[in-house]
Amino acid sequence: MQHLHKAVSRPIARFALILAMLTIAAGGLPADDKPAKLDQKIDRLIEQLGNADYHVRQQAHDELAKLGFEAFDALTVAQTHEDLEIAARAKYLLRLMRVQWTIESDPPEVKKCLEKYEFRDTGGRLLQMRKLAALPDGMGTPALCRLVRFELSAVLSKYAAIQILGQQPPDAPPEAELAAALKKNLGHSRQPGAQWLFACLKFRDDPEKALAAWSKLVEEEQATLHRSAEQSRGEIVAALIRYQINWLSKLGRKDESLTAMRKLIDLERGDPESLAELVKWLVEEKAWGLVSEVATRFASRFARDPKLLYTLAQAYKVQGKDVLAEETARQALGLHPGPRAEQLVAHLMTAYNLRQQGLFQWAEQEYRHVIATGAAGHNYTVTAHYGLSEMFHDQGKDLPAAQVLDEAVQNFEKNKIVKKEYAGRTLNEVRSRMDFFFACHWGEKGNRARQREHLDKALETEPGDIDVLIACYRLPDPTPEYRKKILDLINKAAAAQRAQIAGNPDESTSYNQFAWLIANTEGDFDQALAYSKKSIELKPDYGGYYDTLAHCYFAKGDYAGAVKNQVKAAEMDPHSGQILRQLEFFRKTLKEKGM
Repeated sequence: MQHLHKAVSRPIARFALILAMLTIAAGGLPADDKPAKLDQKIDRLIEQLGNADYHVRQQAHDELAKLGFEAFDALTVAQTHEDLEIAARAKYLLRLMRVQWTIESDPPEVKKCLEKYEFRDTGGRLLQMRKLAALPDGMGTPALCRLVRFELSAVLSKYAAIQILGQQPPDAPPEAELAAALKKNLGHSRQPGAQWLFACLKFRDDPEKALAAWSKLVEEEQATLHRSAEQSRGEIVAALIRYQINWLSKLGRKDESLTAMRKLIDLERGDPESLAELVKWLVEEKAWGLVSEVATRFASRFARDPKLLYTLAQAYKVQGKDVLAEETARQALGLHPGPRAEQLVAHLMTAYNLRQQGLFQWAEQEYRHVIATGAAGHNYTVTAHYGLSEMFHDQGKDLPAAQVLDEAVQNFEKNKIVKKEYAGRTLNEVRSRMDFFFACHWGEKGNRARQREHLDKALETEPGDIDVLIACYRLPDPTPEYRKKILDLINKAAAAQRAQIAGNPDESTSYNQFAWLIANTEGDFDQALAYSKKSIELKPDYGGYYDTLAHCYFAKGDYAGAVKNQVKAAEMDPHSGQILRQLEFFRKTLKEKGM
């Protein structure tokens, strides 16, 4: 075996890479190039890298360098070629390539997501991928395709493909817009992740045939994982299996679906994060019997994790095993006893997770445990009061919501607790929220006098409370003086949010607050829309921000946009009563408008 004697000329390599970049930026190869013919040429050149004649090897090397990123996929495969000369030259050629991860036509949000991508570690790159996938309207898809094609790490390339797969319903083929974006931006890539995305497109025409091909891809990736941990990960295989399961279920192949689900369980190694993710997915699939199987297999892990125990209790309850369900829920509540800070925080986190799962009864018992165990006026106790009241409000139970905060205020007064803030909130903010909930209750009852009474109290204690201002704005038949007063306060609150944005431009809350206020009252709807999108860019994994974005589109008269983003909010927060009620209203309006 001969060794490398001379590297390719750097000026020639740079020129070739510039040409390749221009090709990528233009959206692919010139129309008259034949992808299959080019692939054959590249494969022939790669084989010549191991030729016994040095001049043949070097000429092949130079030609591959000129092809630049068009040879990327084949060179990536060639890194593991059995001919060590070919493998070594392939690795060297890949090192010459540095992808320009953003292009001029990318939206600013995409460029922001990919800032310094080249210098991030694996965790940082994964985070940037998730941010791209979360951008609205598929904005990040072209950039994710670039990552699928040109990310040197096989694992990261596959993660990028998984992020794209997650942008569509798991049991439906890609919508036309996404399909077009994939065809345009993946070119004729031979990367495994690209092949998965090409395969999912075939579900549009022949689901049965496509499923057979997908099952083969799953088997190949399982073999890759077994062969080399550097080329795959268990969670990547799991994502492919989940996609397979969804189509098996859709096509009515229940036995095969259960078999595939057990493959997921076999992949599980029991670390807390992945185990929780598996159980969450099984719950979403309503595979309650398998939840019990997982609990038996990882009994020791379940016994010390309240979130897993409550999920097991949920599985028992759905299966009609009510006594076992309540026993398991009591076991979960009994974990982390005592009034120490870390114990109270554990119960607060559990309550929050239960609320997100829609397990409101058990969430309430966790919140009430903190209220009963913690000291009056303590930050954790006040947080429990707030969390419970907001959960009640979201469920449309505004009187209990108000009463929970009333109890907190009475505790402050009874124990003569005087603090500047209670869990980050002033006493006025707590009182204002309490009166807002009372106002919501009386408004629902049709008692306008009592509603106005509590709104006035809320304004008096906290005139900048955005939800109170929106409620006041919506009061029927206001006097001109009252209308002017509320509009002045709205403008003042909007200016305050703008000032906070100027002072802290990388914090998402103020963008969302401004957008929520304006979208639900009046003002610059375009700016509200822009700020709402900015909040999502900064915090892409929060369903409430998509709820705000939907309200912005509704305010602008784009009812289809409102429905689309409210559906996204409901997908991210499927147990929010407010989001679901608003989705129903937006859909009704869209239908009435005939749009």
